[in-house]
This record gives sequence, structure tokens and C-alpha cells, in this order.
Amino acid sequence: MSFRPAIRPGAPLLRRDITHLQVGTSPGIVVSDQPGLLPLLRLADGARDVARLAAMARESIPELTVDVALLMNELRSVGAVFDASRWSAPGRRGVEPEARHTDVGGNDPALLLPRATFRVAIHHDAASRPIVEAAQSILTMAGVVDLDSTDPQLLVIASCGEPARTVFERPILHGVDHLPLVIDEDRVRLGPFVRPGRTPCITCHDLHRTDWDRAWPAILSQLARHTLTMTPPAISATTAHAAALELAVEVLAHVDGLAPRTLGRCLAVGPGPDDRASWPIAFHHRCTCDLLNAA
Repeated sequence: MSFRPAIRPGAPLLRRDITHLQVGTSPGIVVSDQPGLLPLLRLADGARDVARLAAMARESIPELTVDVALLMNELRSVGAVFDASRWSAPGRRGVEPEARHTDVGGNDPALLLPRATFRVAIHHDAASRPIVEAAQSILTMAGVVDLDSTDPQLLVIASCGEPARTVFERPILHGVDHLPLVIDEDRVRLGPFVRPGRTPCITCHDLHRTDWDRAWPAILSQLARHTLTMTPPAISATTAHAAALELAVEVLAHVDGLAPRTLGRCLAVGPGPDDRASWPIAFHHRCTCDLLNAA
């Protein structure tokens, strides 16, 4: 089957020596040179299919005597050439950069197609807005464009300080997957990522915390009331962007049909941008979602 040959994404086409060409420098793919190969590869920009390249070669590269289709298949097999139709095609607008990355990594770019139609809603307060906006920018670049859906497949709840637990009632009731993001003083916690009835929920999180902090239920009862004593969080700009990146990674994993790292876990970012901590959240025997799981 014909394809649209394109030189390896982001890789320069170089002459290595008198008998070899090199595609890229990381570390680079070396191919034996032959008459007409260099001008042919300069035409391989992903806009033309093999048949068109062969026709152009017959007209402008008379020294090229090999079969263009066989040559392109050989170069494709060693990773010097890729099929650009896997990156840009109807239904793939907006995910071309991600598709190139996925293809070079050895995976099928078709896995990214759900991103264009996946519905996400991100609810946030004023303090968490910078993290959310940075994450939204990443997600938009990655091809997830419906980030303010009224009927979301995934709900992100971002807040400065623990949110009132009533905000989780509706997504649990309607079976909407959801992910909390909590700014906790100089850190940002993501998780647990909840698939209602299938994975540990925020109540499991609270019950486990109560097991080692008996005062947690009393603290929880005060979460719905704003306090005038609360000062802005101590999150640096770099840590905020690190948290935004982790949030985008979790959302993209879910959109792509993979298991987010915060599924049944919590991930903390900070206080420094490179600082990470992670711990599991299991089903708690006193939580009703554990009964749903057992059923």
C-alpha cells in the first residue's frame, strides 16, 4: 500500500561521508548513498505519496535507477522515513505533533483519535486557577479541546485546601470519573483518581486517614466553611507548573484508555518542582464503594 514518505520527524538530512548519508543526530541513522538518493529524500516531506515521488523522480532525478516504492519501504523499516498519513488525516487535526511523537515511539497514532472528542470539565477556585490554566494549555496542545463540558466523561476538581466532600456527591451518583487536585500549603496532591464503584474513592481516602488521625472527621466537617485566617498557598511558580504537568499526564492517560498513576493512589508534588511522593489508597472496609466493588 502506498504511503506519504517523510524524513524522520525533526531529523536533519546530512552527508556523513562520501558514501553515506545520515538522518538525524540522536544518534542518527546511517544509510548507504547511491545516485539520486539525496535529492529524492529532500522531496520526502510527507505531502506526496510514493506514486507522486516516483513520478517526480522520473522527471527530475534521472540518475535514480532503483524502484522508489521498494527504497522507501526499506528506509521506513530502519526508521529513516515515516508515513505522514499516520499523523495528518481527516479526524486527526490538532494531534499532529502528538501523533509524530507516538509514531516515532513505535506506537499507533490512531490511539490518539479519542482526544478530539473526549469531554473534560475542570472546576477550580481562584488559588488553583494558575495550575489549571497551565494544564489546560498542555491538554489543548495534546489535542484535548473540550475542557469545559457540561456533560463530562472526566471531572477534575481543583481547590486550595481540601474541598468540601459534598462536591463529590454528584459525580459519584452519576458515575462520572473524577480526579481531585488539592493545594496543601507548599505541596499539590493529585488523587485518588476515582472510577465510581470500581476503584477506591475519596471516602476511602478519608477513612484511611481517620485510622491514623482521629481528628480528621472533625476537620472534614469544617471544610465547607471558608476561613478568613487562610493565607495564599506557598507554591512556587515552578512547582505549580510541575503540578500542572502531572495533572495533564493523568488526564491524557485516562483519555488514551490507559490507567492513570493516581488510580487507587495519591501523588504529591512539592515543595520543590522535582519533589514527588506517592502512596496507595485501598478500598476501606467501612466505605460503601467497597461493597459495590465486591458486588
